[in-house]
Amino acid sequence: MPLISLDGREAVRIRKKNEYATWGSRNTENRVEPIANPAFDVPFQLTPGEKIFTIGSCFARNVESELIRRGFRIPIRELFEQPSFKGLPREIVNNFGTPSIFNEFAWAFGEKIYDEEKSILEVGKNRYIDLHMVNSIRPAALKTVRQRRKGLIDATRTLAECRVMIMTLGLVELWWDTEAQTYLNTGPLPSILEKHPDRFALHVLSFEECHTYLRQALDIAFANAKDDLSVILTVSPVPMVATHRPTDVIAANTYSKSVLRAVAEQIIAEDPRVSYFPSFETVSLSDRNFSWTEDFVHVNKDMIALNVERMVNAFTGNKTLASAILTEVDIEPAEPAEALLLAERAREARASGDGEFFEEHSGAAKSSPAFALEYAKFLYETQRPAEVIGLARKDRRPAMQVLAARSMIASGKPARARNFIRPLCLSDLKETDHWEAYVEAAIAMKSESTLLQIEKEWLKFQPRNTGYAQARIGRALHVMGHYEAAIDRLLPAATLPDRHIATVIYCAACLHELGRNEEAQKMIRGVSGKSDWQLRQIRQIKQRIKRALDHEKR
Repeated sequence: MPLISLDGREAVRIRKKNEYATWGSRNTENRVEPIANPAFDVPFQLTPGEKIFTIGSCFARNVESELIRRGFRIPIRELFEQPSFKGLPREIVNNFGTPSIFNEFAWAFGEKIYDEEKSILEVGKNRYIDLHMVNSIRPAALKTVRQRRKGLIDATRTLAECRVMIMTLGLVELWWDTEAQTYLNTGPLPSILEKHPDRFALHVLSFEECHTYLRQALDIAFANAKDDLSVILTVSPVPMVATHRPTDVIAANTYSKSVLRAVAEQIIAEDPRVSYFPSFETVSLSDRNFSWTEDFVHVNKDMIALNVERMVNAFTGNKTLASAILTEVDIEPAEPAEALLLAERAREARASGDGEFFEEHSGAAKSSPAFALEYAKFLYETQRPAEVIGLARKDRRPAMQVLAARSMIASGKPARARNFIRPLCLSDLKETDHWEAYVEAAIAMKSESTLLQIEKEWLKFQPRNTGYAQARIGRALHVMGHYEAAIDRLLPAATLPDRHIATVIYCAACLHELGRNEEAQKMIRGVSGKSDWQLRQIRQIKQRIKRALDHEKR
């Protein structure tokens, strides 16, 4: 059965009348380059100051901030005024799959019973997690975890007080809990998978499954909200960070977003109370240099602001729409296709160690930023740091700045590297490479005070990376021989559910250096490495611990 059926003459009439029926071209003003500006329907208007319910993945959080700035009430944000939510990042209320959106509505409005026994898991002494909240939340006392679940259920019930709901769809690659017979919101932590190897399974949902869960979620919403509830439905442009499938994440993400976009189209075709906002199209079809940060996963903050402003302006009757906003955007045009192809060849040449290729094309670094970055990586890998520093002198891209800092360290100038990379660390970049270079400079300086200053700054500017930051500082302190200070940071990080194997290795080594061999043996027992380095380090630390324990027994 077709999604839409139109009389032939009516279809032709619509095409002729629709000013957005064609793409336009580069020779005229268009809605595609450099930033995509797809049109969308605005079937209703928001009332100033009213409550708006929001649910879904990251884009919903971005919309919330703009709506709050304009005086609207967002009940889900008021959740963070409760003591059990104080200090937690806003992202903890994200819902990524249509099953998890359905779960939240079903639990809140009595369609399902939240099964605490199967949903809340003990991961340490009086340390618990809620399997249906995002896995980045640190374990907490059982009382706190229960308070957070109750708070979220109560906040979800505020939908009944709202006339408008904004919903964002995120992923179709989800984790199934075979014991509870339900989908989780995010994947279980590695330690949980190790402890319960037969409990969880990865599912890649079909169109039918995604549509069924979303339809059921909306049915609950319409049954419990005001009679005139209207829904703005979007698909998040943020891709999956990684895929668990044996395929390229690019292909896996394309399937995921395609299914969700098709589900959204099916929903708006069958339900006039739901309208679509093209967030996904705006970001994914725009110039990548503007859309994405250096990791290709997080959306550039200016693109987020543009996207949110377009939507909020349209639904609040503000005539300053995209055409006016776009005039303020400063974006460098993409490089010519020939230059980008040369950069791609440079990546292949670097992987194969083809130095002749770079000698032949080195001049392209002056005109092609994409090639210049690959050339700088080649120079660094072949121990030519002075040339890297020269290339980076006028190139302010974060990746080039990190290479320059590491080249300064390699040139025996770690203090210069520290001063050079610090401003980048104190910016709002979400990646960690620049922080790694900052730490490497401190290690080369053999400066404990510099490391402690880095730790203080890192925790301030990236509070969500607390565990990783402290583990990295701990490893650096271990390398410098400051074992007492190192263990203070490594031990808490090594006992987290989402601990890194490298952190456990360093922690065990540190305990060994401090003569705490029984603790070290207990920590490293059962730990299995994944890389050659990890396997070698685990084998060596186990041997050292065993020799030390044998010596103590004599």
